[in-house]
Amino acid sequence: MGIQTMLERFIGRSAQAAIRREHLFIVAVTGTIGKSTAKQAIAAVLRSDMPENRIRATAKNYNNELGVPLTVFGQMAPGRNPMAWMKLLGTASLARLGFWRSGLRTLVLEMGADKPGDIAYLTSIATPDIAIVTAITSEDSGVTPVHAANYPNVQALVEEKSQLVRALRNGGTAILNADDKRVFAMRHLTHEHVLTFGEADGSDVRIARTNVRMEDASEGRKPVGLEIVLESYQRTYELFIPGVYGRSIAYAVAAAVAVGQAMDIAEEQVAGLAIAFTPMQGRTRIIEGIKRTTLLDDSYNASPSATLSSLRDLAGLQLAPGQRRAACIGEMRELGDTAEAMHRMVGAEAARLGLDLLVVCGIFAHAMAEGALANGMKPEAVKVIEDTPEAGLYLQDWIKPGDIVLAKASEGTINTKGVRMERVIKELMADPMHAEQLLVRQGAVWQRK
Repeated sequence: MGIQTMLERFIGRSAQAAIRREHLFIVAVTGTIGKSTAKQAIAAVLRSDMPENRIRATAKNYNNELGVPLTVFGQMAPGRNPMAWMKLLGTASLARLGFWRSGLRTLVLEMGADKPGDIAYLTSIATPDIAIVTAITSEDSGVTPVHAANYPNVQALVEEKSQLVRALRNGGTAILNADDKRVFAMRHLTHEHVLTFGEADGSDVRIARTNVRMEDASEGRKPVGLEIVLESYQRTYELFIPGVYGRSIAYAVAAAVAVGQAMDIAEEQVAGLAIAFTPMQGRTRIIEGIKRTTLLDDSYNASPSATLSSLRDLAGLQLAPGQRRAACIGEMRELGDTAEAMHRMVGAEAARLGLDLLVVCGIFAHAMAEGALANGMKPEAVKVIEDTPEAGLYLQDWIKPGDIVLAKASEGTINTKGVRMERVIKELMADPMHAEQLLVRQGAVWQRK
């Protein structure tokens, strides 16, 4: 065991001691897609029911062995900063000895899994009172889930995510996606209370309708936010969330409403999440673009199912005659042996949806282009570009007023080209001075690369 692993384990056990000593209420979220947005929506519901200083939710992508304890202690990742490590270890030591208290009542924790055993370890630190599983793409859907390369098969990944439900505290509640059969099947893994959400009939919180609200403008029609209608045994919720689009938001909001019901939060306060919800950077956000265009920023990360969903969201917008739709798609990662086939499928879907332009970047760009061309997309409508800054420059010349541009790719790394699709959005946004507030990966380390 390396020194960093030993430190992380010490910090994790210290966080566990703090949680148990203060009897903190744990709301934990996992899934292969949608967990970060669900976490944001859940936090919005809970903040309507308790003071801001009594609840804390996972920041950024702090959902691993170090990230969960960081959330407990309310600190940022120390990176290579010795002073930050000393501060973190000092807090952990005080917590271990009982001399540090969070002052919190509730933690909303995103729990990720990159390898077998991750969820079991994280739930040993923070045993959930409420466990939410957002979505896991099924094997028979033809779409490979993210992280599949780290597991021998999809069932092993499902088993990993199911550990959250198995770990539920006595008297707890499991909240499951009724539209994902593998997630829905997890209801058999616990004797605790189960609530479901989704579009399926019989869901405890049913997504009855979603619609991107469009407004007329001089250049055509532009999206301004998402209308969501949810039905539950308590009431019907008609919500409008400005500045976002896509069915993924509806699933996150439905999960959050189910949490509100599980915790007996008043209906009016639950409905207030539409105002309190803060969209995540790089996740289905609507941003004003140059030349009176509109940008759909879904650049944080990508899996095959999420990318297909984003393309369908783009194609489903009710535009005026003459308006065009363009998608700029980068590579998707952690797909193992299925990677090439999955990228080809994305290109095929872009062609089937009749998009006006497909710009593809990264290692599997040619596979996406081949999929599009093989399914009838014209060669002049498909552009293969090696790196994302070039894609931004190309789109600057292509776009005209009224166009809608989607950008999506897997999370980039500091040393990787061909991804980091937020650079395309930054190149095209009308007010780049707001990039730090709106876009992902805008920190100093990322900007030096």
